[in-house]
Amino acid sequence: MMRTDWHTYFLDIALRCAKQGTCRRRNRGAIIVDEHRRIISTGYTGAVSGAKHCTELGMCMREHYNIPPGSNYEFCRSIHAEMNALLQAGIDRARGCYLYLAGINPDGSIIEHDAPCLLCAKLIVQCQIKAVVILQADGSYNIHHPAALLSFKSSEAVDRISMMPTGGETTE
Repeated sequence: MMRTDWHTYFLDIALRCAKQGTCRRRNRGAIIVDEHRRIISTGYTGAVSGAKHCTELGMCMREHYNIPPGSNYEFCRSIHAEMNALLQAGIDRARGCYLYLAGINPDGSIIEHDAPCLLCAKLIVQCQIKAVVILQADGSYNIHHPAALLSFKSSEAVDRISMMPTGGETTE
């Protein structure tokens, strides 16, 4: 049996963590690994400590109110996998580490990741993560610099804002 490379090994573990998630839309798993290839922390998508999970409630509040994916996370009961892993590690232990990210859809298919959300990207940069390795649906992976992810998500957010009606415009 052939061994996988280290990135694939850790992405396999991140995918397993995603299966612990309790979101009814998508579940992600995150692993933070230091320069010695030791797992520092793990995280998955789930409700805050002590709160009922969406799977226990049988509903997703964002689905109930028809909130599109990628927006209005303040209405979500869950904490993202990246946030959970970073909180578990703490900034001092996360600094200089790799963050591995994998996810599954409700049908069991692997999520085609483009990038963590804007909030998670900010936290990843703030914690000084060295690189983010993201599993792709075909089993391959992409390695990203955190600042590049933040820049991408920031411009994506600006694009969304520019498409919103301003509310102050009148027509004569």
